[in-house]
Order: sequence, then structure tokens, then C-alpha cells
Amino acid sequence: LFTFNIRVPLLEGLSGTSFPNAEINIPGLKAQESGALLITHWGLSGPAVLKISAWEARTLAALEYQFDIRINFIGKTIYEAEALFMEYRENHPKKTITQSRIFDVTGRFWNRVLELAKILPDKSISNISSKELKSLLRILCEKDFHVNGKSTFKDEFVTAGGVELKEINFKNMASRKLPNFYIAGEVLNIDAVTGGFNFQACWSEAFLIAQDLNTKTF
Repeated sequence: LFTFNIRVPLLEGLSGTSFPNAEINIPGLKAQESGALLITHWGLSGPAVLKISAWEARTLAALEYQFDIRINFIGKTIYEAEALFMEYRENHPKKTITQSRIFDVTGRFWNRVLELAKILPDKSISNISSKELKSLLRILCEKDFHVNGKSTFKDEFVTAGGVELKEINFKNMASRKLPNFYIAGEVLNIDAVTGGFNFQACWSEAFLIAQDLNTKTF
């Protein structure tokens, strides 16, 4: 589980900005995840990133953490987002685009999107052209990024790889190769998504080992 290094104008200076229902796609791997997304000082993190990095850990390592991703910041298709925009514009035609809170994003992020879409912030929402709207929606729903490595802050949460599971007796976590030798935790070739599952696996395996040790005399 690791975070993505991305340095682009859209994310710059927006550390701490979060999106509750984002989607991440790695087109080259046909991999997709959804969930909360967080902008960090170095790129992107949050449950959505951590989940997709877990499932594709070995593949992304083989790519030396150089790959392309597509982000949907609002978790809606362009057609759904366009419908929301049109409905809002019909109900609030006199509002400026910068005042318009149409999507579930922060004001800072919204203003950055407008800047990159080259839309003047004081422009009336009723005067937004189809070209401007298309540019805005593509940034929100289909924004492409290049990931240039994983986080260098040593904050990975779990490891991938380890002792093959066929070498372990899961009744007591004993090695099938070495007598009186027990193995538990992430030294095993097993991991899970974020959310406490890896902690629980370690604790449960330790319990099995302790139970077995209580039956032995050395």
C-alpha cells in the first residue's frame, strides 16, 4: 500500500483537499478503484489510492512506479455531471461560475479547475460556453496524470511477498519445513486492503501460535 507521486499544477498548493467519492483508473492495467481521495504535498493518497496500489502492487513495482492514471474527482460520468450543471444553471442563471457550488468539491479546488479550464471566475454561469463546459467536466471526471514513483516518505502500510502459504500449517501457523518454527504477519505472502485487516491477521495468527505453544513441552 503506497501513495502516488504526482507533480502537476492542478494539485499544487492544495494539500489536504479531499474528495469523498472519487474513482481511480489505471488504463494500462484495466484496474479501477473508488473511495475517498486525498491531495498530499507529493501527489495523491487516501483509501482509493491505497486500495488500487495494494491490488496492483507487484505489477506497479515491475513498472518501476511509472504509469498513467485517470481520476474522476466527483465519481460521476461526464453525462451525469453535465446534467447536474444544466439543472443548476437553470435554477441559478445569475450566479457567477465561481459562486456556483454544483459538485462536491472544495472552493479552492473549484477555483483551480476554473483556472485550468480558462474560465473567468466572475463569468455568469448562464454564459459558460459548451467548449468551456466540456473542458471543465473533463478535468473533474476524466483527468489524466502520470505517476512518477511512489511516496518517498516511508509510509507504506503493508508489504507484498514473503513465505509461500503452502509452506504453512494454518491450524497453528507452524512451518511445514522447519520443526518448532512459527511464522505470522507480513513475513507471509499475504496482505489486505487498508482498514485494520492486516492487524487482525497478525493478531489472529499470533493467537493460534500461542494456543499451540501452550500444548507443547520443550
